[in-house]
Amino acid sequence: MYISRETAQEIVEEIGGEIGAHINLMDERGYIIASTDASRIGNLHEGARRIIQNHLPELYITREMENAMTKKGINLPLVVDENVVGVVGITGDREKVYGYGNIVRRMTEILIADSIQKDAKRYERRQRYYLLEEWLDNPGISRNMDFQKRAAKMGIDVTTPHRVMILLFKEYQELSDTFEGQRLLEQMEASIRHEAERQKILYLREPSRQICILPWCATAHMTAAAEKISRLIDKKYGKKLAVGYDSGREKRLSMRRCVYEAEKAAAQAQASGSSIVGYDELDMELFLNEISYNTMEDYIHKLFGNVQKERLAEYMKMTETYFACEGSIIKMAEKLYIHKNTVQYKLKKMAEETGRDIRQPSDTAVYYMAWKFHHYMQ
Repeated sequence: MYISRETAQEIVEEIGGEIGAHINLMDERGYIIASTDASRIGNLHEGARRIIQNHLPELYITREMENAMTKKGINLPLVVDENVVGVVGITGDREKVYGYGNIVRRMTEILIADSIQKDAKRYERRQRYYLLEEWLDNPGISRNMDFQKRAAKMGIDVTTPHRVMILLFKEYQELSDTFEGQRLLEQMEASIRHEAERQKILYLREPSRQICILPWCATAHMTAAAEKISRLIDKKYGKKLAVGYDSGREKRLSMRRCVYEAEKAAAQAQASGSSIVGYDELDMELFLNEISYNTMEDYIHKLFGNVQKERLAEYMKMTETYFACEGSIIKMAEKLYIHKNTVQYKLKKMAEETGRDIRQPSDTAVYYMAWKFHHYMQ
């Protein structure tokens, strides 16, 4: 039969529960693959075999015809797309089961057809995923004629420029640790897939991330697409996404390079408070995740020494404000709601304590690195 045994069992239990009778589902050879009587699963059903071999429209097994492999009841062929895909049997007396035999057959055929359609969609999706993985992992494969033809059959044009966006669930680790969390992840992944398909975006699901492939477009369009999906997940599930996308600087970047850039941007979105980050927004973030926390701590300690946690936080706030205001004392005073002389005093105290003056070009980079490390570690 064209459906799994698990699905077949779900069908017989659903119908059996509705009518209050034992239901058997036989495959195209006549073997029972699902039953509300578990002891019969795997047995050959002689009535089903006769229906299939002799093309019978139905067969009622009387009490006299009963044996170890066949019980009294009505048996009907299941026809989907003009093919006999199996037989459904209802155990019981003729007057009890005959009346709803055709109803049960039709219900079963509908459920099987629906299951076949879903299986076909799942198979098509898997084939699509395999092709997209091949495209992303193999530079230059888009120039291969056979690959182009395979992609074209799926409605994918690999010869035109594309951009890549990667989506991460901010709470992925916590959710993946529980059964309920895993179900929620599956639901959110399905929602992202449906939204991507609605936006005509190619979608690839990987264990801990979703990859969206868009026809080449402006960065503003990438941001808009990311925002739309992020809002959907936030509104529907109350969960946050970290989204990163490539630079889009060159239309002919390899897909592997696009993925690399999107990975870097998504990692920064995951590590920071930002929800959407483009590769072009990164500077030190390009290599921060390759530096160990211990190294970052050593660097900060080398600059600030054993200052108390509160003092360190104050220095980091001053450093962040200094760079946000491009070193303007007046702008810093406005931003911090203090007098400009107070700003000068605080910067001087920080210089005295560290031995380095943020206002000196030779020391500016040292503070910038320390601030970036501290921010990343938070």
